[in-house]
Amino acid sequence: MALKKPDLLQIPVNVKSKRSVISTVITVCLAIGSSVGLIGCFHPDKPLHSKSNSVHQYSTLSALLEGVYDGEMTIGELKLEGNFGIGTFNALDGELILLEGQCYKAASDSRILTMADSVKTPFAAICNFRADTTIRINQPIRIKALENYLDSALSKPNLIYAYQIAGKFDSVVIRSVPKQEKPYKRLIEAYKKQGVFTFVDQQGTLIGYKFPKYLKEVNMDDFHFHFLSSDKTKGGHLLNCILISGEVSVAYIRNYTLQLPNNDYFNHTVLTNNKTELKLIEGADR
Repeated sequence: MALKKPDLLQIPVNVKSKRSVISTVITVCLAIGSSVGLIGCFHPDKPLHSKSNSVHQYSTLSALLEGVYDGEMTIGELKLEGNFGIGTFNALDGELILLEGQCYKAASDSRILTMADSVKTPFAAICNFRADTTIRINQPIRIKALENYLDSALSKPNLIYAYQIAGKFDSVVIRSVPKQEKPYKRLIEAYKKQGVFTFVDQQGTLIGYKFPKYLKEVNMDDFHFHFLSSDKTKGGHLLNCILISGEVSVAYIRNYTLQLPNNDYFNHTVLTNNKTELKLIEGADR
């Protein structure tokens, strides 16, 4: 199928926000009150929730980059922290997708498997997703153009955002990696054996986050999505896509907790965050 490059959607934006307050306790807490109106696409009948959204993260991105692929947290324990999120599994065995309380693995061949609560993860970010804003997409748009629009429309760079994008996709490019064997290689080496797959004419959902730059050592300070098809047969880490139509649901994250692994590998590994490597791994060429 020949794919034309769509233009960025032109939607008038009117953004109003209250004064933001950031407090730091044992966990990182973002207490930010806001209201956002997107003219022509915001759903005024969907009120903001009085209960704050929150993200619980297990381990750090820098640990994953250095090959810390084993953790103690089970999927059952993860579900106690929320019903929505992304991550991976021990030994880097596929992409983790948590949607509506059900945990799935996108295997290295893009197949979707339902995961038992006893399975463990070395890295995940989970929340109880409650949309604060919804945006209707009625014309084709590439993911990079959509990300640029979201950055401009929801211009609070110090806030964590969770995104659920459900709709019809002209094309989706996804990847996953095979299970790693010990001694583990660093992530930049492990992803050289990733499987990359392109699917056309798909119904599905993108699940993901964007973290602020001051948290770049613990998570991605850019958009990070996993894809799950509506029929639960295929999925993976998103590299590229064209959304034909759908709905973008956005949650403003006001609370963030970080749980660290309890093992010698995490305790003693020198943790860095190489942005050049990260861009290569995350598919920054889209």
